[in-house]
Amino acid sequence: MLQIKDLNFSYDKQRILHDINIIVEPCEILALVGPNGSGKSTLLRCLNGFLKPDSGRVLLHGENILEKKRKWISRHVAFLPQNLEAVQHITTYELVAMGRSPYQQFGWFLNENDKRVVEWALDYMDLNSIYNQPLDKLSGGERQRAWIAMILAQDAEIVLLDEPITYLDLKYQWYLLDIIKKVRKEYKKTFILVLHDINQAMMVADSFVVLKGGRVRAYGQAQDVITSHVLKDIYEVSATVHNIEGYEQAVVLPAKSS
Repeated sequence: MLQIKDLNFSYDKQRILHDINIIVEPCEILALVGPNGSGKSTLLRCLNGFLKPDSGRVLLHGENILEKKRKWISRHVAFLPQNLEAVQHITTYELVAMGRSPYQQFGWFLNENDKRVVEWALDYMDLNSIYNQPLDKLSGGERQRAWIAMILAQDAEIVLLDEPITYLDLKYQWYLLDIIKKVRKEYKKTFILVLHDINQAMMVADSFVVLKGGRVRAYGQAQDVITSHVLKDIYEVSATVHNIEGYEQAVVLPAKSS
């Protein structure tokens, strides 16, 4: 179980996150949603120890992540940021293999288990046909899938994804959401996702945290959190939430104009 307790964070003297308290259960998919500038990406970086909060704790099975060394964190928490660094002169396979770096003891050597995990991640993200191609020759969507495969190869129990469907066409957006649900079910992973599309978040998430101004404004399951009132309050838009026969999740639609 991951617990965020009384977490506050500031850049210089500007408070960005205020008194964040969240519990993420094992194998849960949690969506962080809210308008731009609400603190979603900053919160993910605090959960991964990349940013040090002013106060508060991030507890994984009772141990404070913020007091751990980077290799320990990387074995337990994988993080794919929104803005990915440009990587040149390596192949798709080599990038995915970098996900095994937290398990390297001396130098760089992939053992048989490492190779199996890398091949599994390539297959999961439908990259077998381009595994040997240079990363800088791939399309934006192919590179995004390669980065996600690298995160899967890291094999951490908690996966943090910041807008993971950026650059993906509709086919691979839905494909990735299905992959997240499948990996959670088959490999008992916990996911925390930043998503902008509420309907896509409702396709995959068990629960929601709605942030605005660095504060948790709503927290719970979709039917309790994603409501016309919350959408108006958080996004300043008029919308309605509909249940459609034959679909598991509700959908958000713009309100009819008068």
